[in-house]
Amino acid sequence: GDMTGVPLAENFTFTGPIASFSDADRFRTMARQAGAAVRSFALRHQFIDGDLVCSVIDWEMAMLPGVLTAAEILQIKDGTIVRGELIYDAEDLRKAMTSTP
Repeated sequence: GDMTGVPLAENFTFTGPIASFSDADRFRTMARQAGAAVRSFALRHQFIDGDLVCSVIDWEMAMLPGVLTAAEILQIKDGTIVRGELIYDAEDLRKAMTSTP
């Protein structure tokens, strides 16, 4: 969850099934908050094609049973992440978020 050392462009954009962001600071805040609920995180595969990096990850969150698998696509320019997209089935996470007071 701590993204302070990660080089994100000022105009960084992120798209995900739960939330999307158009600036690095708001993304870092979300990552810090969500990171507190992550119990495990494992990189399964990673592929690079030009300026795109695709990672397949498995992760567990405190409020959900089982493992979530996601694909994360990052666009890198001059060593800085300019765009991120996270793709996974978020139905169970949405349900857990709406049932938590």
